[in-house]
Amino acid sequence: MFDVIAGLPAHPLIVHLPVVLLPLAAVGLILLAAIRSWRPRFAMAVLAILAVGTAGAVLAMVSGNAFAEHVGRPNAHAAAGTNLVIGAVALLLIGGAWLIWVRTGESMRAKDVLGWVVAAVATVVVALTVIAGHSGASAAWSGAIAATPSASAEPTPSATASEPESTGTASPEATSPEATGGSSEPTETSTEPTETTSSASGYTMADVEAHNTQDSCWAAIEGNVYDLTDWISQHPGGASHIVALCGTDGTSAFEGQHSGDSRPADELASFLLGPLVG
Repeated sequence: MFDVIAGLPAHPLIVHLPVVLLPLAAVGLILLAAIRSWRPRFAMAVLAILAVGTAGAVLAMVSGNAFAEHVGRPNAHAAAGTNLVIGAVALLLIGGAWLIWVRTGESMRAKDVLGWVVAAVATVVVALTVIAGHSGASAAWSGAIAATPSASAEPTPSATASEPESTGTASPEATSPEATGGSSEPTETSTEPTETTSSASGYTMADVEAHNTQDSCWAAIEGNVYDLTDWISQHPGGASHIVALCGTDGTSAFEGQHSGDSRPADELASFLLGPLVG
């Protein structure tokens, strides 16, 4: 339930309700606490916005739990969402009671005092909304920002072309009898291959950055290097989340999305290449 809407994940759609309506209701509560004459006219409108925003927070939490079954649970965002629901329900109870009370035009000091208490709670709920929204955005997009290709990933001239003296082959002048004092003995050339990656001791960030495409996607995560090429098409949350990690240190993105979850960690372990060194 609340998993998919019109073929799209429900959670990213539903979260717009609390993100927009709870701060709007908070602003309304603060204004009514400050301006007595507005209370009879706007109290019920603010209460309606607050009620829908609180319901949206609850639905966002439920849909988020369903969404986590597909993409893993971002623990920080889940905790922030739970705190927002608690705060929104508390604000609805205390703020709703106050809004019903102040519909009458009678001026009482107790109404004013309680109004500022409600305004303070509303400010806390706004802060909780920002925290929940920020943690969700970090879980979804932090890897994409870090994945901007850098100039260091471009091949350097020394990596694409070698100087004549590095080939190990002597020039004709150097191997002719005249150049060697009349000796016709052949000169030895080096045929030992050079290694570009030392898998025995580990991999460097330069190795990781060289594999920054969808066809060859490596990422460094928590001190290890992983080949995620095959996982791009299999990732439940979509290929873009994995492509964003190609050629980068994706530790923060992975921890923000999956910290503490055993299943994503087990899946990641199957793509291990070796430790990150250097």
